[in-house]
Amino acid sequence: MNTLLSFRRSHALQIFSIGFSSLLLAACGSSSSSDSSKPASSSSLASSSSAASSSAASNEPVAITIPFEAFSGSTEIKCGVPLEGLGKVSTRATIADFRFYVHNLRLVTSTGVELPITLDETDLQVDNIALLDFRDKLGTGATSCQGEANPAINKQVVGKVLIGNNTISSIRFVLGVPATHNHANQAAAKEPLKSPGLSSGMNWGWNIGYKFTGLDVFTDVAITRPGDTMTFNRWNIHLGSTGCTGAPEAGEAVTCTATNRAEFTLSNFVVGKSAVKLDFAKIVENSNMGQDVAGPSGCMSGATDLECAEIFASFGLAHAAQTSIPSAQTVFSVVTK
Repeated sequence: MNTLLSFRRSHALQIFSIGFSSLLLAACGSSSSSDSSKPASSSSLASSSSAASSSAASNEPVAITIPFEAFSGSTEIKCGVPLEGLGKVSTRATIADFRFYVHNLRLVTSTGVELPITLDETDLQVDNIALLDFRDKLGTGATSCQGEANPAINKQVVGKVLIGNNTISSIRFVLGVPATHNHANQAAAKEPLKSPGLSSGMNWGWNIGYKFTGLDVFTDVAITRPGDTMTFNRWNIHLGSTGCTGAPEAGEAVTCTATNRAEFTLSNFVVGKSAVKLDFAKIVENSNMGQDVAGPSGCMSGATDLECAEIFASFGLAHAAQTSIPSAQTVFSVVTK
């Protein structure tokens, strides 16, 4: 009997010992499960910190440069370089001037949200307005685009934009000078709106404002006008606001019946890889550059300037001389750098 009692006590103690040990292991955890309950390692903390830093960076504006290119067909726009086969009668020409203003630049996301680009303040950019200038030489009048190098040549806009985690699909901008600046005192304006200054030759006097484009060429043929014995050889494309009234020098507001500012939305734009291209040949493809019906040769934007009908249509703009509503613009496109 004593032997049996001893055996039972010994067996009970063994069971108690095993159960107690199991409880201790469950409470403390095994070696594999204890890793998950330890504080995060230094590498894990570094990874979390890096992710937080990246997230913070995505909420900050980033620097952006948008190149602009100017061609006529496959020929790059440069002083003295012949532009062949222009317009309906295959005119040959060289550039006399080649400048234009842009403003209100925005990136557009894949969901249609606009992300405004704040332009850096420089001699070529002010108040989110930029002057693009493709003349590699200067000169005036008959010697335009000849002689000394142009120190203000400019083929890009530079600024900052908050992209964040958005996917960019397009770029959007307006051609010209905004109404807020178009009728101000040009002599007191900052560059590139100052005249005399970088806007010299791009201004139309006090209340009419600026030429939004100065795309002028010397033709190799004499430009004739019906009933006029005089001939010309400079074909001009000057977009700008017309039908303007009001005296800003007297503090009056200026209103214009035709603002003539074209807005462009160009798809497939990739930040850092795309450029905006202007094709001069597309602007004049429906024009006869060997003759002019009325007014100065080419298009000066006036409602009675008949040559403007085709020119405006290429920019997607309506003009009084047009007989049909213009279709989509054909002038600007996105190309890979």
